[in-house]
Amino acid sequence: MRFHSRSAELLLQLARQGGKFLHRIPIPTAGSASNKAMAPCGHSSIPGPTNWPLLGSLLEIIRKGGLQKQHKTLVEFHKKFGKIFKMKLGPFESVHIGAPCLLEALYRKESNYPQRLEIKPWKAYRDYRGEAYGLLILEGKDWQRVRSIFQKKLMKPTEVVKLDGKINGVLEDFISRMDKLRDKTGKINDLYQELNKWSFETICLVLYDKRFGLLEQNVVEESLNFIQAIKIIMNTFGKMMVTPVGLHKSFNTKTWKDHTEAWDNIFKTAKCHIDGRLNRHSACPANDFLSEIYNGSELSRKELYAVITELQIGGVETTANSLLWAIFNLSRNPKAQDKLHEEIRHVLSKDQAPTADDIKKMPYLKACLKESMRITPSVPFTSRTLDEETVLGDYLLPKGTILMINSHALGWNEDYFDEGMQFKPERWLQDKHTINPFAHVPFGVGKRMCIGRRLAELQLQLALCWLVARYKIVTTDEDPVETLHSGTLVPNREIPVAFQIR
Repeated sequence: MRFHSRSAELLLQLARQGGKFLHRIPIPTAGSASNKAMAPCGHSSIPGPTNWPLLGSLLEIIRKGGLQKQHKTLVEFHKKFGKIFKMKLGPFESVHIGAPCLLEALYRKESNYPQRLEIKPWKAYRDYRGEAYGLLILEGKDWQRVRSIFQKKLMKPTEVVKLDGKINGVLEDFISRMDKLRDKTGKINDLYQELNKWSFETICLVLYDKRFGLLEQNVVEESLNFIQAIKIIMNTFGKMMVTPVGLHKSFNTKTWKDHTEAWDNIFKTAKCHIDGRLNRHSACPANDFLSEIYNGSELSRKELYAVITELQIGGVETTANSLLWAIFNLSRNPKAQDKLHEEIRHVLSKDQAPTADDIKKMPYLKACLKESMRITPSVPFTSRTLDEETVLGDYLLPKGTILMINSHALGWNEDYFDEGMQFKPERWLQDKHTINPFAHVPFGVGKRMCIGRRLAELQLQLALCWLVARYKIVTTDEDPVETLHSGTLVPNREIPVAFQIR
């Protein structure tokens, strides 16, 4: 059955509307798969929500709140169908796993070149503009070649800890800016945007060895446009994953136009600063990140553009998002915050900037961040594509099966975390030997885990240390704050917090 443009737009309209007009539609549900058979069952035996013609399970997703609440719906589906289920959204079919044993089995069977979910909208843009693929969309030997070049700088702890001085330099300016932005009650207008500015400034200093002035009073418009472009990409690519990207491109839909324009802005900015940095290096050689990567490898200039743009996207959006949720979770759990502040004061003297070595002496700080990422992960699910026929649990999955690893559902599952809805950093210190490491995978797992993990962790650890040392973070109301999926998990309203100087 072929999709037409009208069908594609219908899917998008339904997704935007949520469940407003679908609450009366009866949707039959599938039953659970039998566990009695000794031999693995086929793909068709995997349970899951009803697969309607053309729409797949999209109707049920919409009835439960739409694509923005799909992460919560997936938690419900795991409770209903078990550790593994299959689902189809429009043309996009996937198998969802939400158990540590399945994730560990997948990890043990990982090939030399594990495949991610094909991000077709990103590939379509690169092909359209003649740009290279970055690490998120490269596969096979090309992926391994490029990743091996970057992970020497980004995945080695001894390399990453050297960046604490740069990270602290940005944080000092960020705290100074927060002091100025606070109103009389300690609130900061549009805190999330300010955190995006901080994360943008930090990742750009690491990548380009250059400050962009986002934390100054008069902000450069180009940098703000970059941040906005990232948000547009995150908002639009998901829509083109559940409706054929080829149709969007052929009919030049608004979604495709917005997506393309956002990528154009990002590549334009990245190319300008990459070329500028490399030209300065040619005139005056220095040991900076970009120059070491480019001059010490066989990367083409286009490959460098592609990877750096993706590192910037991840370095801005997900890091700022993780810090936002850590701030919120500590505001709602003052006892945990007091305990964290006590640990910081024990390690640091007043007004002392923390170093990477200081962070090693702060286990509770690390536990607070892990607990925040468990309850409110920045990315609620990651993906794999099977490159060979694989037995997973009770099922034989064919080559090419798309697996969705539901880290959000794992973190909320009380089979793996006692009192899973409670913010308890102590669990990572007292029960660390009983928690299955595959139950908490905020950065993914295996060879394709987030290449910026160590840098992001150091940024978050230092930032939270600065914030809690300087401010008491208090909640300004106790009303619920819901999570919405928009590429990352974002709050449905401004988080109600204030920063009171200690």
